[in-house]
Amino acid sequence: MTQTADLINRPFPKPETIAEQRKKVLEYLRGKVDGGAILIKGLVDQYRPRSDQDPYFRQDSNFWYITGVNIPGCEVFVDIKTGKTVLFYPEQEEDFEMWAGPQPTLADIREKYQLDEVLLVTEKEKFLKESGITKFYNWDDPILVETFEEVRQCKLDGEIEIMKYSAEINNLAYRRVLQNLKPGMFEFQVEAEMQYVYYNHSCYASPFQMTVCSGPLCAILHYHKKSRQIQDGDLVLIDAGGEYEMYCADNTRTYPASGKFSDDQKVIYTAVLNTQKAVINAAKAGKTWAELAMLSARTMAKDLIDCGLLIGTIDEVVNSGALEAFYPHGLGHGMGLDVHEIGGWPKGTTRPKTPHMRYLRMGRTLEPGMVMTVEPGCYFAPGLYERALADPERAKHINADLARRFQKTVGGVRIEDDIVITKDGCFDLSINIPKEIDEIEALMAKK
Repeated sequence: MTQTADLINRPFPKPETIAEQRKKVLEYLRGKVDGGAILIKGLVDQYRPRSDQDPYFRQDSNFWYITGVNIPGCEVFVDIKTGKTVLFYPEQEEDFEMWAGPQPTLADIREKYQLDEVLLVTEKEKFLKESGITKFYNWDDPILVETFEEVRQCKLDGEIEIMKYSAEINNLAYRRVLQNLKPGMFEFQVEAEMQYVYYNHSCYASPFQMTVCSGPLCAILHYHKKSRQIQDGDLVLIDAGGEYEMYCADNTRTYPASGKFSDDQKVIYTAVLNTQKAVINAAKAGKTWAELAMLSARTMAKDLIDCGLLIGTIDEVVNSGALEAFYPHGLGHGMGLDVHEIGGWPKGTTRPKTPHMRYLRMGRTLEPGMVMTVEPGCYFAPGLYERALADPERAKHINADLARRFQKTVGGVRIEDDIVITKDGCFDLSINIPKEIDEIEALMAKK
């Protein structure tokens, strides 16, 4: 039976956390501009083309960050000098309540979100004129874009509390898969097992499209078809996360469909796991993301040299680009209100073009409160390693026979955890999701 998290005492965003987030935005802006006000629109209901059916509404992340309001059609005014915050609420048609139920009053909204004032959108122009403010910063202003990119990097305790709950939901989802995974299932049935847990824990919005792939398809980084029938001996790679109260989890696990890893699968899985552990053990404030990415490359290279897949020294296989034929992506990314946190490359930074650095999603030094994914992988995609084998400088560092064998027996492995950076290290939000070979096999043996 699948366990259920504590639904009665589950955490919710606190108005004081939203107020502190708004304070962070204002403090940053006050150092860049002389007065004025933020004036931005939230999202509106989006209907399917040629239809009157709307999908589940999910607010713009930046709008929510300073308001906590997940209601379509709203706008917000924030005086940069005083911090006065006014929400403009859409006027509803007379029969709206018939379809959507009783609606809160403006006073109800003001109290719930602890705002200074709530007015109808139709009162906005009059309010703005009477405010005396003439300079407004909206979504098109680069300084507002920069502000959100900077202040969202480091999470407050209230945000991390929500993310811990999202991570626990993912733990339950992966454990449900371990209870039910077997050869003969289709990949979409694995997704259904995950989605059951998400919906059972109030995770209605999907922060990204889930990847479920099996066998040789595990070499496709973002495989979304989910239509293959899983075969005996396959690995099954699942990259998934539910979104709870606007904050997501993002984890990847690779499990053996039959309940046991083969010898080839253990070799590659262990290389990936060793690489991830090395990065998590080294991560702390003051380290650059590029440093950790290179650590991951060198750790992976060592294990792939040891197993005979790569040939030469660590420097040779990394600098030649031979490693990229099997580990072709970056180490991970920031995460928070969006699965790929905004602002990975701040103003004045550029992504390197050197081997294993060219796909980095972040060019920052780590700070306490940052939430990062750590997701090394090793894949056997013929389109990648055959291209490398056609290049003499890379081919001399690759065991072609072993690469082609692993393409059939392994396919690909990725392991992804979400970590919170601290002054002296980090803590792993995903620590409860099984990833040790012995634990995985033991849990699958119990089903």
